[in-house]
Amino acid sequence: MYERPYTIAEIKKYYPKKSKILLNDPVHFWRAETGIELIHKEPTLTEQKRIWQNWNKMSEEMKIESDKKSIELFGKNNTEHNKEIMLQWGEI
Repeated sequence: MYERPYTIAEIKKYYPKKSKILLNDPVHFWRAETGIELIHKEPTLTEQKRIWQNWNKMSEEMKIESDKKSIELFGKNNTEHNKEIMLQWGEI
């Protein structure tokens, strides 16, 4: 089952010291605002794999919206971006 990213209120609640940084980041703000996953570089491989698995559980409509945002921010869709990130992790 798809697990939406934290909302803006949840980010403020669970990450009070980092919330300003997270919400000023276009990736984290968009995810919090829309509830749609967006592939981006995570600090750990475990978290990277978790967001990819979560992205794959979204509806096709959500994936389309996420791909549009990914192209806007990164110049590539989520599948391409995930492959690039996994190469960086040495997983491909």
